[in-house]
Order: sequence, then C-alpha cells, then structure tokens
Amino acid sequence: MLPLYIRDTDIVDFKDIIDPQFVASWGACDEDLFNQADIELTALHNNDKPFFSFIFSSSNHDPFEIPDGVVTPIEYTDKQLEEYDTKELMRHKAIQYADYALGKFIKIAKTRDYWKDTVFLVVADHDARALGSDLVPIKNFHIPGVILNSEKNNYSDERVVSQIDLAPTLLSLMGIENNSPMLGHDLNSANASGRAMTQYAENFAYMQGDEVTILQPQKAPSNFMYDFADKTLAPNKLNESLSDIALAHVLWGSLAYENEWYYYE
Repeated sequence: MLPLYIRDTDIVDFKDIIDPQFVASWGACDEDLFNQADIELTALHNNDKPFFSFIFSSSNHDPFEIPDGVVTPIEYTDKQLEEYDTKELMRHKAIQYADYALGKFIKIAKTRDYWKDTVFLVVADHDARALGSDLVPIKNFHIPGVILNSEKNNYSDERVVSQIDLAPTLLSLMGIENNSPMLGHDLNSANASGRAMTQYAENFAYMQGDEVTILQPQKAPSNFMYDFADKTLAPNKLNESLSDIALAHVLWGSLAYENEWYYYE
C-alpha cells in the first residue's frame, strides 16, 4: 500500500477561469467549469506527483440559468405539462445541461494523459429537493454515486452505504493506505454495508438496514422502520443500542477536530 501525502491546496475560483462563455448567478456555467478543470488536471498530472482534485458543478441549482441552444428540452405529454410548473421545467432543462456538460468533460478527459492515472467519482449531495414532513426526508438522500476508471469491472452496488464511505473506497482503489480517523467503510470489502447517515437541518438520521434512529436537539431519540418500496417511515420501539451508535457518529467529527486527530504522520 502507498502512503497518503497531503500537499498544499489551491482553489480555482471564478476569477481563474479562462474566457468563460456563459456566466450565471452561481458563476461560470458547467462547460466553462469543466474546460478549466481539464486545464488544471493536465497541469497537475504534468507535475508527475499524486493529486486530488474536487470539481463542484453549480448549473443544476436555482435559478437554473444555463446557456441557450445547448440542450433540446424534453417533449412532455399534456398531462405532464399540467403537473410541472415553469420552475420545474427549468429544473429539468438544467439537469439535462449538467448531464451534457459532464458527459462532454468525460469524453475529453478520456483523450488526456491524466485519464489513465486518475480514478473519477461523480456523486450528488441530495436529490433535487430535500423537502417533506418527515423529521428527515430519507428518500431525498438516495443519491447516485459513480466511480469511473478503476480496475474493477462494471457492476451496481445495491448495499445501504453512505457518502462517508466514498473517501476510503477511493483510497483503497488507488492502493493508498488509509491511516486516518475517517468513519467510512471501504466498499471494496464484502463486509462493508448496512448503514447510512443523513443530516436535515438540525436533525440526524442513522440507518442500519431498514431501521432508522433520528436524533433531534434537546429531545429523546426516535426510532422508525423504513419501507424501501413506499419510501416511508413508520414509528418503531426505541432501540437504545442503535441510538447510542447514532450519537457517537454525530459527536465524532467535532471530537476528532478538537483533538486534531486528522493529522497524518
């Protein structure tokens, strides 16, 4: 296993993007963003040192401003048009554009020298709208995560996992030793499965299988059963063990930060 080296961090912001073609409320559009990302990744790869890069796409965010004439809007039925207001139609078009821009970037990246040495992760934070009457709208946190260019054959992992599992999984795929306080599981291991965490405002949900503990400030823990088919929560008797595990996960981040356990030596 290779050790993990942490280097200085450079932030590439709007002011650094070369000749942006479309600027919206959130800044440069996704095509401009990915064009700059290609430049940055090429430069990093030319340094002949391992690197980590994070690219944040913003076109698929309210107010959904995208370049004209790039994507063709979906043709909807009359019934669908009755269901979708103007804002929803704008959202759908922005999703099309974000998908187009990402696909264009991946197509270009495959022609670059850095492609053969880079593992790519494409992941969301939540779905289009994290809303609802539940203490935590768990169905809105069921998100896609796609890993490209690893040495594994294509397959779909249907386990209940969490975003925090992605970092140790990527490190494992790259052959890097994960000596860190991260709580995530390496999904390359068959034993890593069965739990996920979601945060909604001040509420925290810890899911293990189909059982969920939800923690709220200044209140006792609540337990529920999650129906994956109906995507609904039903009250369940308190599981003290699961509640304790949930609380430990809530507190760990602050504790590790306060004690500076994130340093690697």
